[in-house]
Amino acid sequence: MFLIYYLICASVSVGVFVALRLLSKKRLDSRTLPLGRTSSFKNIFSSPEKACAILYCVLFFVRYMGGDYALQDTLALNQYSPFGPSGTLAALFATLLIWVLYAAALVTVTFPFFKNSVPAIAPIAKYVSPAVFALSFISMPLICRGMDGELADTLHWRLIIFALELGVGLALSLFHLLRTEHKPQGSKSLIKSALIFVGMVLINLPPWVPQCLLGEGSRDVLVDELNIFHRLTLYGAVALGLAIHFLFHKYEYEIRRYALLYISTATMVSFCFNYDFSTFITPTSWPIHLCHTAMFIIPIVLVFKASKLYYFTLFINVLGAVFAMIMPNTDEVGILSESMFEFWINHYMAFLLPILVISLGIFERPKMRQFTYSLVAFFGYYVFVLFMNAWLTNYDADVDFFFINSDFIAEKLGKWAEDIRDITLSFNIGDLVFKLYPIYQLLFFTVYVFLSFAMWFLYEQAFEVSDVYKVISERNRKIQADRLALEVSLAGRSMQEPMNPENEGKLILRHFSKRYSTSDVYSAFDVNLEIDGGQIFGFLGPNGAGKSTIIKSIVGIQTITSGEIEVSGYDVEKQSVGAKMQIGFVPDHYALYENLTGREYLNYIADLYNVSRGDRDERIADFVGRFRLEAAIDNPMKTYSHGMKQKVTLMSALVHSPKVWILDEPLTGLDPESIFQVKEAMKEHARKGNIVFFSSHIIDVVENICDRIAIIRKGQILCSRSVAEIKESGIPLEKFYMDMIDGNTQPPVSVKEAEAALAGCSAV
Repeated sequence: MFLIYYLICASVSVGVFVALRLLSKKRLDSRTLPLGRTSSFKNIFSSPEKACAILYCVLFFVRYMGGDYALQDTLALNQYSPFGPSGTLAALFATLLIWVLYAAALVTVTFPFFKNSVPAIAPIAKYVSPAVFALSFISMPLICRGMDGELADTLHWRLIIFALELGVGLALSLFHLLRTEHKPQGSKSLIKSALIFVGMVLINLPPWVPQCLLGEGSRDVLVDELNIFHRLTLYGAVALGLAIHFLFHKYEYEIRRYALLYISTATMVSFCFNYDFSTFITPTSWPIHLCHTAMFIIPIVLVFKASKLYYFTLFINVLGAVFAMIMPNTDEVGILSESMFEFWINHYMAFLLPILVISLGIFERPKMRQFTYSLVAFFGYYVFVLFMNAWLTNYDADVDFFFINSDFIAEKLGKWAEDIRDITLSFNIGDLVFKLYPIYQLLFFTVYVFLSFAMWFLYEQAFEVSDVYKVISERNRKIQADRLALEVSLAGRSMQEPMNPENEGKLILRHFSKRYSTSDVYSAFDVNLEIDGGQIFGFLGPNGAGKSTIIKSIVGIQTITSGEIEVSGYDVEKQSVGAKMQIGFVPDHYALYENLTGREYLNYIADLYNVSRGDRDERIADFVGRFRLEAAIDNPMKTYSHGMKQKVTLMSALVHSPKVWILDEPLTGLDPESIFQVKEAMKEHARKGNIVFFSSHIIDVVENICDRIAIIRKGQILCSRSVAEIKESGIPLEKFYMDMIDGNTQPPVSVKEAEAALAGCSAV
């Protein structure tokens, strides 16, 4: 009889293989697609390989849903074994081969869709899968007996389908062997491929395998009392999710998607072991428990990228899985039994996969709109389940979809819940009796919706934590990259030295651009400035022009989107500490430790900049006298006026004698005497060979004390001129400024415009 199965399998294998070779010559092979092109299931028949993979899936489904395996009833390899008590080795070999075959088959049928985007599976599809299919072909009698027991000795329809299925899989795997290009890359590559396949095999674990190999195990270890085993099982769910996330989160999108698709499909197949064609015609057996639906939803959303369906499972299925794991209905079964493993595989995946889909960035984070839609969908699902429970109870009293038809949950909550459940409502439709528990079921729905809102809150908190972690990780990576670049640039010099010592005493911005993540336009774009020591440089522009953005980037308060900034030879990004040591900064909105005295605060700032005791005492005494703060310097700053606090801020920016003194609107709110004192301090600091860089709206002050100015509007520098040059032209600075502002009506540079400009530069 097995000769017939061999002939069917061999004939199909040869026929399909020849068809694949012939058809592939008439089509552009998918290997010629651009590297990195994403896979798609929308055109599933776009290549012979994909069509063959679909054919295999159809045959697999028909055979798989044809009934249970004989090995599913086997305990410890010999009890109830289709190979008999003396067939232990045969049962072991058949069990392991069937298990491994599932992993090889899943790789084989998914490879045509992901061969360009997930290269890591190429060696498995090329070498491992053909070997597994070939071994399965040789061992077909053992596999057939393991599936159908004594029926394997007869011509049985399911085994005929299996022979067809195996023939198609063997042909497709041999086609991959001959057509897939893969160059071995050493022992590390082989080890990596082996580990990947081992992981794939573990993921494909059929729930009946543990009891088949080892027996059902102890029935004394219950998991419904939060004992140590139960708690470890719950902790394991979280640990497994974290492990999968950190294993894949750094890979490209299609690799992450493939990993989750493989896991979800494998676990869906494992979950369906106890379902067959009779399930479709027996509504009482339909898998419409809330957690059961997740087994089918996740593969669908990953294949077709159905985001709307996904958000339902994220908010609804996950919550149901959590409750199921806390209150499992697995009493009085062995720890290794099929039902135990099926339950935990089901609920682990219903809990983990929706969260992993969002944590690995397969879909965008949900907004309140998606959450609302998921609740509306849940309402529809809940009404459907209420109807199914009430209707099907007429045929099977044990029907209890979503556990809202029995007292399974009520008895765990206490007598009050059971009393509420005792309130019933019954009505007849023909000969059928429909029984509802209106208050209990309404309360159940209300509580579930409330807990869904709690899930929304937890997700939001998790997203915030994830954002912080991402920012920290990206910042750490950037620091490491900048440090490496700095070491290369310094070429063996001390890390404390400026990167470009020839620019000591200068402030330089090269093609500096800044865009905030929430904005579609640049706050500053392609800014180029070079300011020499000894200059007072005025920075002019209307409100929102980008002055404060540029200043905050110079002093290191915010990051640089692109370009470079140098302060006295120190790179602001790569040598942030060294650059800050060269800067004294007076912000437009300052904050002081007002419980300190003025002197204490100045000493605190001096400590931060490692100013020696002698230098700080000399400078503080000079500042106190110049700004006339002798009577107040030793009083708490909370007693100071606005002008006095402004003076302390100016003094703190100068206590370390910076090469670059930056002031953002420093004269706002000061009286005329204080303004005069600040201007004199600027002039004196510049006379020492330092740079004074300040923004202001007071044109007269800029015109009287500045050597050079720059005018900025909507993030772009309109001009950079010397004040003397403007005066020689006979045009007052105020009119020159207004002409420049009014004459430029260009909008801010958008992201698309910037990308086009950069592309043009690259082309040149």
